[in-house]
Amino acid sequence: MGKRTNRDILTGGKKYTQNKAKQHLVEEVVFDKDSRLDYLTGFHKRKLERQKKAQEYFKEQERLAKIEERKQIKLEKEKEMLENLEKYKETLKNINGDDDNEFKVSDDEENEEDEQEWEGIQDEDSEPKGILKQHIGEDEVIIEDLSDNKLEEIAKLNFVNLEKSEKILKDSIERARQYAQIAQKAESKPRKKKFRYLTKGERRSNKRKAITNKRRK
Repeated sequence: MGKRTNRDILTGGKKYTQNKAKQHLVEEVVFDKDSRLDYLTGFHKRKLERQKKAQEYFKEQERLAKIEERKQIKLEKEKEMLENLEKYKETLKNINGDDDNEFKVSDDEENEEDEQEWEGIQDEDSEPKGILKQHIGEDEVIIEDLSDNKLEEIAKLNFVNLEKSEKILKDSIERARQYAQIAQKAESKPRKKKFRYLTKGERRSNKRKAITNKRRK
């Protein structure tokens, strides 16, 4: 073998790359006619598929938005209910603040009641048995008014304090009135209007009406 010239040495790399490229050559290119036809004629089909996927995506987002909205409404209702309950408890606490003092009996009155024994109504002379008295053998009924002294005596025998009972009655009526106002405020709050998306037919109808009204003008 003869001596290699500088030209052979310098061009040796090119020959090496050419030989490598020849090893990976494609012997034959075969086209699939069905696949090629499907690609060339399937633009509309692929467009419909993309639209369907987009609709499914938007429907899913709408569903998630409705779930989140219902969750927020539920949390707001729970918060409102807790606030009303706290207000109601605070109102009852303010109303019942002095109830313990009202229902307590003083030490003197307790001692008096302990010393006094219940003897019932023994004599007919002491009567306060009732307001109506019927005389036997007669058809007429006599109505007798109880004096304040007799009424106080009956209340004392039954361990009833007339002054405190009247005050307790007024407080009970006032408490019932305040509770009714709180309950009425809680029920009278207007409900939040539900949001509803228009259907495709409704949007089309509204658009057609708008165009018609615009032409009339």
